[in-house]
Amino acid sequence: MTQYRRPIVLMYHGTPDAQPESHYSIHAGLFAKHLRYLQQEGWTTVLFKDLQDVDALPEKSVVITFDDGYEDNYHGAFLPLMSHGMKATWFIATDCIGGHAHWLGKPSTQTQMLNSEHLLEMHVAGMEIASHTCSHPDLSVLSLDQQQLELTKAKAVLEELLSTQVSSLAYPFGRFNADSVTVAEQTGYSMACTTRPGWFDSEPNPYMVRRIAIFSGDSVSTLARKLNFADNDVSWKKMTRYYADRVWDKLIHSF
Repeated sequence: MTQYRRPIVLMYHGTPDAQPESHYSIHAGLFAKHLRYLQQEGWTTVLFKDLQDVDALPEKSVVITFDDGYEDNYHGAFLPLMSHGMKATWFIATDCIGGHAHWLGKPSTQTQMLNSEHLLEMHVAGMEIASHTCSHPDLSVLSLDQQQLELTKAKAVLEELLSTQVSSLAYPFGRFNADSVTVAEQTGYSMACTTRPGWFDSEPNPYMVRRIAIFSGDSVSTLARKLNFADNDVSWKKMTRYYADRVWDKLIHSF
């Protein structure tokens, strides 16, 4: 029987109903299969902010997060989550609300972002709407003052829109530095997540929470392996090497 460590944080992006334009987006139909698998296997979805009291969470807890806030998340993720009685956290770049993901280049239907009405509806329905800065910059190349402006303003915009406290943050592109961690704490965030893979409890710093990336071609079986190993690379080649190493270690220690 597989023994799960708890909890684990997954990172999704777009959920279009057409062929994904980005390696980080997943077809809405495949995302629906992921949800059915999680439910069938007894996983409980919790919000990112719930990790502040991790001891109160069920053993098989999973945090589903979405970076950026693409419009296709409304029909491709939010509504399916609701139909399954599940929940998730969205990290929003506030300058792009109702606009486009400018960092992806030429605008398309898959770069269109959720608008304020979407976000408010999702919040009221029990989803967590959190910060992904204002302009989605690479924080690691900004000055401390620039980072403080990005984090403070984004938090304020979301709190005014939602009439609630925003305590969660995700670093754009997964890039940050020591100043980012300091500023996140100073500006009132309780936790922040990176794109570094691993279990939640493998990182003691609450401003460097690890997540597992979900890619466009990740089947249900790939998702299952990622939940088991808490790694982005769960290719059969790596899995074979992993088990071979374990057998070898047992052989060595048996003599």
